[in-house]
Amino acid sequence: MMNEQASLLVQNMEQAWRLFVKEGVIADNVVKPGIERSWRRCYKQKKPGVTISDRELRQRQIKNRILIDISKPVIKDLMNIHNLHMHSFSIMLMDSDGVVNYRINYGNEIVTLGHHCNETHCGTSGPALALAEGVGTEVTGYEHIRPKAHHWHTIGVPIHDQSNRVVGVLALLNTTGHCRPFTMQTISLAAYLIEARLLQQELLMNVSSSIMDGMPQAAMLVNEEGTVVSANKTCFHLFQTTPENLIGNTLTNSLVSEPPYFFSTYLQQESPFYLPIKNLAGRNNFKQMCRIDRSTIELEHNNLLFMFTFKTMNQQMANRLLEKPDAFAGLIGHNQDFLRVVDYARKAARLASNVLIEGESGTGKELMAHAIHQQSGRKGRFIAINCGAIPSELLNSELFGYEDGAFTGARKGGNPGKIELAHGGSLFLDEIGEMPLAMQVSLLRVLEDKTVTRIGGKDSRKYDVRIIAATNRDLWQEVKRGNFREDLFYRLNVVNIKLQPLRDRKDDIPLLAEHLLRKCCSQNQLENVEFDHDVIDILGDYDWPGNIRQLQNVIESSLVLATEGLITTDMLPYYIIERNTTVEKFRSAKLYEIEQAVIKEILSRNNGNISQSARELGITRKTLYNKIKQIEGI
Repeated sequence: MMNEQASLLVQNMEQAWRLFVKEGVIADNVVKPGIERSWRRCYKQKKPGVTISDRELRQRQIKNRILIDISKPVIKDLMNIHNLHMHSFSIMLMDSDGVVNYRINYGNEIVTLGHHCNETHCGTSGPALALAEGVGTEVTGYEHIRPKAHHWHTIGVPIHDQSNRVVGVLALLNTTGHCRPFTMQTISLAAYLIEARLLQQELLMNVSSSIMDGMPQAAMLVNEEGTVVSANKTCFHLFQTTPENLIGNTLTNSLVSEPPYFFSTYLQQESPFYLPIKNLAGRNNFKQMCRIDRSTIELEHNNLLFMFTFKTMNQQMANRLLEKPDAFAGLIGHNQDFLRVVDYARKAARLASNVLIEGESGTGKELMAHAIHQQSGRKGRFIAINCGAIPSELLNSELFGYEDGAFTGARKGGNPGKIELAHGGSLFLDEIGEMPLAMQVSLLRVLEDKTVTRIGGKDSRKYDVRIIAATNRDLWQEVKRGNFREDLFYRLNVVNIKLQPLRDRKDDIPLLAEHLLRKCCSQNQLENVEFDHDVIDILGDYDWPGNIRQLQNVIESSLVLATEGLITTDMLPYYIIERNTTVEKFRSAKLYEIEQAVIKEILSRNNGNISQSARELGITRKTLYNKIKQIEGI
């Protein structure tokens, strides 16, 4: 009787919440039915909120990649609707377990990635109710059962797949004082749009799967991460496995001795490639050579699916192909300019012409030289000499060799030079720009005559050597300055290959970082270590003056600290973190704020000189004057 009387006296949600928390009684006509059901489910449940590990988050994001990619542009559009961006808020995409897979926070850090937002961990809220009951829900203030959420306004709308299963929740979290009309309708419309686009992609995948089922050869659909999303019966038979074991597995786990970073290389190849595959069910991992053809299926928002078909080959043909693998497969990258350079080098490798490789230190010039030699089919050795690391007085004997007694300290019986050792193969002249002018004359004569005479000797020896030279200088500018012979430049620069600095191929940094990490782990007999998802973003923001070599050194030094199998941001060198902090500062600023900061800095640097500052900014003096008028404090 007392509880019923108390219920009658309740006038608002705050009183209703206090009554329920204290006595477990629901106030009539105050608490909505959905809120009541949620309160009862959450009553006395005090399990704290949980944020999953970075590794588990990454696995979930890979699993839900299509949903995330479809939702991202929709979520970004929501920022501009009803001026949502005027106040602190968070728009979130949760998976079917209520874990935040993607979010945009504006203002304070409201919600973290990987946080559990279901009823079990967070109590009554819009997204938790959407998950629990499968309908869009709006919860505000004291309707949240947990006190910490009483100043929040939350909305959750479920996202369904074509089977009407809840695959995710689109959610908004905002402060109660800044609720806007029609926000619930806007979020519901956005969720419906995501569902429609998701359905389109599911139908496309179903059509592709139907096409594969009618194909006589083994075929599978693979996403951009290399995860198998569908396969036909012939494919299961070829791999001697079941759908449960193959679907969701990575393609590289199905290929023998092929690390994940090679997958990106194969995706760039229009022509067929050849790889040994393994019997996934067999203990002996029986290797079967296959010709693999690739076709591309374009989805919305620049997403791609790849269809791979497998055709088994007889052993004789397989042996011939395995004898000569693609030497350029070790050059990691999918940047289009980089791939054009690699394709040019692959074609040039078949010729006997000399090659000049230009690029900053650490860009992989020696690796490129090795690949050209290996692909050329030359049966001789690859011999390297660093022209900048050997004193000029010793460079002659290193390059041309010497006879017995040629000089004091000469080895008994003499010694062949690098040119002789490279007979039938390739001679790599690294840092050719450092070679002294006097030495350049001797080298030019040898290149013209195709003969070499040892120091102290009389007989000339014919040689067959391909010269591959490399420099981190602009060699043509060195010619103009008189530091390098023009005739030698033309002799070397028959095939010119320019390697980009890493700052010009930042889209390759994630791929290179993963490759270098796997390589370091293998060399040091370590279990697989992974990057925290924020680390890749920070590495991608840095300009890498030392290029790939510097990236490798950073990864090696970070690996020393990664005792728990994960490289986190605090393990990176301070100079990379400081650079990223500056970038983040500007990222959070509005465009006009960045512009004002740049103008102030340049004016200060030029002591207020308008003409000089305008030249640096690339604008007219009049435009600069107008911008200064808009800036307070100048």
